[in-house]
Parts: sequence; structure tokens; C-alpha cells
Amino acid sequence: MHAARLVFTGIAALGPAIALVACGGGSKTAATPAAASASADAGPPKPSAVVTVTPPPSGLPPMAAMPPPGVAGSKKGKVKQDPQLYACGAGAKASTKDPAELVKRAGEGCATASKMRPLGSPIRGQQADKDPSQEQKLRVQAGKCYRVYFATDANVKDAVLVMRDSNGDVVAESPSFALPEGGSVCFDTADEVSLLLAAGAGKGSYVAQVWSD
Repeated sequence: MHAARLVFTGIAALGPAIALVACGGGSKTAATPAAASASADAGPPKPSAVVTVTPPPSGLPPMAAMPPPGVAGSKKGKVKQDPQLYACGAGAKASTKDPAELVKRAGEGCATASKMRPLGSPIRGQQADKDPSQEQKLRVQAGKCYRVYFATDANVKDAVLVMRDSNGDVVAESPSFALPEGGSVCFDTADEVSLLLAAGAGKGSYVAQVWSD
């Protein structure tokens, strides 16, 4: 929408006495006192407003490019889709009686497809739906890919794991047993990312394990 530019033009005020000129017989008739008084009481005419609208542009700017599938705004990491990684854990749920066992079994079951190994010890903690998201820091290396397996006990429902880069942009998120669910996250530059886990309902324990190539 283009704002309209208002240009005001003034009209000179008329004098209090207006002479009326009548043609005929060469005589001139002056305005009566009543007519002159009415004209003076009316005051000067109000200025008229002339609206000038700026013409619209000849064309609209091009639309911003959509991010490729799997990328949720991060410029540091991207999701690499892999059908084999998606298939190796198909049907697995992130809530179980023994989250540590599920995480271990999921990582080992997908090890051949991912060509990855576990990094460090499993991450353990407690989470409730009323608590803020649990945050864990992870240093990632340039040229490396990562996958995080996680699970909660049966008391926690609808848990979600999110990975954010150092700028706060979302790299990937997953409500399943793995992040990302259908592949891995690869980085072009080294960074410190945050893993944030939130519970949709309930309260209980969780376990997460980072794997990398």
C-alpha cells in the first residue's frame, strides 16, 4: 500500500465588500448593505484539498528462497536425509519402561546404516511438563555428522528434542526416538549447539546418547 501525499492549495480570501456589476443602460448598481454583511459573515472560503497518489512500483521484489527440506533456519547445520536411518528405527517409541536400554538398542541397531559410534557417556536427567526445557551443550566439528537417540520413561508423554545452533536457530527437532528421525545432522563449521528436551505431559527420567561418524 502506498501512502498518499496530500498537497494543499490556498485560495485568496475575498474582501469584505464585493461589487456586483450589472450591465444595462451603462449604469452600475452597488451591492446592498445586507448582501455585503452576509458575505462578510460567511468568512473566507475554506481551502480545497488535492490528493496526489504516488504511482505503484512497476514490479514486486522476488520472494525469499525457501530453505531446503530438513533445514529449520540454521545456517551452520543441515539435515542429511537417509532412508536407511529412518527404516532402522521405524515404529520405535520415545517412551518406555527402560529408556537407557531403548537408547542403547536404537543406537546399535542403526550403527551399520549410520556408520557412527557413540560420543561420551549417555546424558541423563529428570523432566516434567511444568519445567523449562533441559539444555545440554554439545561441541560439533566441521565436516562431521551427528544423530541423537533419546527416550523417556513411561511417565512422560509427548517428549520433544530440539537442536539449536549457537545463533539460536533450530537445526532439527524430533518427537521420535532419534534426532533427526530420518537421517543425520551435518555441519560445515565447528559450533556449540544446544540440545533441549521438553515434556508434553507427565514427569519422569530421560536418557540421550549422541552418535557421530
